[in-house]
Amino acid sequence: NGSRIVHSASVSRAGNAVIEDILVFFIPENLTLTHQRIQGCFPNRLLAVREAKPWYRKSNDSWYVEIGGQQVRLAKGKANRKDAVSAFHRLMGGTKLPKANTLAVAELCDLFLRHFERENAPDTFKWHRDYLQKFCDRFGGLKAADLIPFHLTTWLDDHPTWKAARRHATAIVKRAFSWATQQELLSVNPLASVSVGPCGVRKRLLTSDERQQILAAIKDQAFRDFVYALQETGCRPGEIARVTAADVNLEAGVWVLQQHKTAKKTREPRVVYLTDHMVDLTRRRMAKFPDGPLFRGSRGNRPFTRNAIRCRFRRLRQKLPNLKGVVAYSYRASYATTALENGVGIAQVAELLGHRDAKMVMRHYSKLSQRVEHLRAMARKATDGGCDGAPLPVPDAARQLASTPRTCPDLTAQ
Repeated sequence: NGSRIVHSASVSRAGNAVIEDILVFFIPENLTLTHQRIQGCFPNRLLAVREAKPWYRKSNDSWYVEIGGQQVRLAKGKANRKDAVSAFHRLMGGTKLPKANTLAVAELCDLFLRHFERENAPDTFKWHRDYLQKFCDRFGGLKAADLIPFHLTTWLDDHPTWKAARRHATAIVKRAFSWATQQELLSVNPLASVSVGPCGVRKRLLTSDERQQILAAIKDQAFRDFVYALQETGCRPGEIARVTAADVNLEAGVWVLQQHKTAKKTREPRVVYLTDHMVDLTRRRMAKFPDGPLFRGSRGNRPFTRNAIRCRFRRLRQKLPNLKGVVAYSYRASYATTALENGVGIAQVAELLGHRDAKMVMRHYSKLSQRVEHLRAMARKATDGGCDGAPLPVPDAARQLASTPRTCPDLTAQ
């Protein structure tokens, strides 16, 4: 898994006895360490070298290896020693980089994914890998420097069913090429001018009757509990799918999620505040699944995956045609809008949703413009002063001023 430099060192110990030691150095191919430099560091004594190997750090639950005085994280989680060893071998094997004018698209994507895997969650890595694999199936053999925006556009056009996925695919491919440019694998980013496009706005909101209709249409208790949790917490579907008994504090009535979408940005846990009904539901799920995810499929083997949730909502839309446009995330948007309607402050809604500030709430989730009756009531309150529609009395001075005729001065006389 790497280039080996075998060095034979002879030293004298305890009299005139000569001991011959064989020292083996594992050197990545892209590093140069000459025999003379090794000897020059230790001219008169045995060169004691400790073999680099992965080791586990309990404080942050990660595997590391120390190379050249620097600690490199290999994998997250004590149970992932096998992944750590694989990452160690790839690292020690080195990477012989081709020149920028010969670097192929597939090579660039592979180098990016090696870096991305160490820095991100497994699900995020798989998401990026799947899109980049599709892109490389089409243009993997092309030189990265010869790529132009038209190549990306034609690839996207070949997938007409992609809606939000079109934006995701564009962002992921651009991210790989931006990383390659930052690492000076490319002198110029050929996709720098490509626009990712605005993020779509979730316009479909659920009424109270529709929420009850959906719960009544779900036959199995497992998915009904999952959908009810979406309704009562405003969580992202993935957050509910990952919550475990270890994340629950029933006395405080909260879930404390260490792993969530914005963990890298906020560096804080996501606190989900539970209603009384959700506390009871959580207690019941914990009794059934004391270890691992609380919300699992009807067979109880695996948590709900992204694809499983998408398929279940597609079948609900087929069964109930009036639910056109409803997806799992519709519950989150409806939760935020209903909270704002009920007078909950924007800052409090942002905290309930797990956002650091109110910008995301105003931009994506506050769909009050769709609640016409609510806004009409607010308009009446604003103009009528809250007097149930009765006109406010007009002061005498204002009435006299309004009835006084006004004349314009003759400017030509001056």
